[in-house]
Amino acid sequence: MPGPRARLTVAVAFLAYVVFVRTHDIAGTFLLLGEQMRDWTLALGSWRDLPLTGTPSTAGGRGFGPVYYWVLWLGRHVVGPFTDNLPHAGGLTISLLQAAADTWLFVALWRRLAGTDVPALQGGRSSLPLALAIALVVASQPFDVGLSAAIWNPPVATALVKMAMAVALGLGASPSLWKVAGTAALAWLAVQAHSSAAFVAAPVLALLVAQPLLARQWRRGVDAARVVAEVIVVLQLPYIAAQFLAPASSIGPTVVIDSLAHAATVNPLESFSRVSSITGWLITRGPDGWPYGIVTAAAALLAAWRWRRDPALLAVSVGPLITATLLFSTWTRPYDSYWFMTLAPSIVVTAGLAVAALPRAEWVTRAGWVCVALAVVWQPARIEQSKGFFRYPEYRPLLDGSRAAFRRSPVLQDLRVAFEVHPTTDVQYLYRILGGRIDESGGYAAVIQRDGTVTFTPVP
Repeated sequence: MPGPRARLTVAVAFLAYVVFVRTHDIAGTFLLLGEQMRDWTLALGSWRDLPLTGTPSTAGGRGFGPVYYWVLWLGRHVVGPFTDNLPHAGGLTISLLQAAADTWLFVALWRRLAGTDVPALQGGRSSLPLALAIALVVASQPFDVGLSAAIWNPPVATALVKMAMAVALGLGASPSLWKVAGTAALAWLAVQAHSSAAFVAAPVLALLVAQPLLARQWRRGVDAARVVAEVIVVLQLPYIAAQFLAPASSIGPTVVIDSLAHAATVNPLESFSRVSSITGWLITRGPDGWPYGIVTAAAALLAAWRWRRDPALLAVSVGPLITATLLFSTWTRPYDSYWFMTLAPSIVVTAGLAVAALPRAEWVTRAGWVCVALAVVWQPARIEQSKGFFRYPEYRPLLDGSRAAFRRSPVLQDLRVAFEVHPTTDVQYLYRILGGRIDESGGYAAVIQRDGTVTFTPVP
C-alpha cells in the first residue's frame, strides 16, 4: 500500500468531492414538505421527546428503532448552529453522513482488494483504480444523491449499511469481539433506520458467526453469536419500551411479514428480475429496457465463483442480492424504488469483483483504469440527473423571504406567499424557526414573492 500520507491525501480528496456533490445547493432546493417539517420539529425539541421507534413505514407499522431521529437530533446540534437551525441542516447532516460512509467504503475496498490473491491488485496502487471506480459510482447515484439531501430515513439506512460493509471488509480472519460488536451495531442500526437494510445486515451478521465456524473455531463462533444477539437486544431496548408503553401499536414492517407468512406464490426468478431491474435503475438511471437482470446475474455468478473462499467479500456483494431476492420471492404488491437504495452499493461492489475476477492480472489492471475513466466521464451527467430528484426550488424564496420578514418585523399578523407551494408546506414554518411570531398584535401582513422579496401591508 502507498504510505499513510498518500492514502490520507487521496481519501480527503475523495471526501471533499463527494461532500460537494451531495451538499451542493441544499440551502436553495431543500425539500420542505409535511414529513420533513414533522421530523425536523422533533429534532428541534429535547432528546427526551424523541420517539422510541422509527418513522411510520409504507410497509406497515413503524421502523425498528429511533436511530434516524438520533441522527437528526445530533445534526440539529452540530450542523444546526451554522444554519439558524433551519430544516436544511437536516439535509446537510444526512448528506455529510452519506459522504463519510462513501469515503469509508472506498478506503476499505482499497485496502481489502490490495490484500486479495490477485497479483494485479496487490500493493495498493493497483487496487486503487478499481476501488475508486466502485466508490465513484456508489457515491454519485442520482436518486441516492437527490434523496440524501432531504430529511428522510432511507438515506440514513444506506449510509449505515455502507459503514457496516466497510467494517466487515476490514475484520480479518480473527476479529476481536469488540469489532464483532461494532460491526453488528452498525448493521442493526441500519435496519432500525429502514427495514430494507436487512438485505445487507443479514449476510453481514451471518458472516460474524459463520467465519469462525468455517475455520472450526467453535468456541469463538458461539461467542460471536452471543455478542451479536446481545448487541441487537441492547439496541432494541427503546423499541421494546415503546411496545410496553403502547401495546396496541403495530410492529413493522407488517406488510412484508404478512407476505412471508401467507405466501400465495413463491417465485424467486420473478423476484430477482424485479430486484435487479429496480436496483440497476437506481445505480445507472438507464432506460427500463436495459438488461439489468442478465448483467447482474453474470456479475454475481462470476464474483461468487472467484471469491468463493472469501466470505467477507461475498457477504458485502452477492449475499445482499440473495437476501433481497429471497425476501421478495413471495411479494405480489407494487415495489417502491427507494427500498433498494441499501442494496445498490452491494450490486456495484459485485460488478467490481467480477472485473477483478478476470483471468489475467494485466487485464485486471487495465480494466480498473478503464472503469475509473468511465466513472469520471459519467460524473457530470449523474450530478445533473440528481437535480431532478427531490428538489424543491420554492425553498429558496421561502427562506430568503422568511429572513427578510423577520428582520423587518419579528411579529406579523399574517405571512403568505404569492406563488404555488406543495399543499403540505407550511409557509410560516421557517419564519417561526427564525424567531418570528404570527399574532393579531402584529402591525403588518407580509407576502413573500417568487424572487424572495417581501411586500408588507400595514394592518390596523
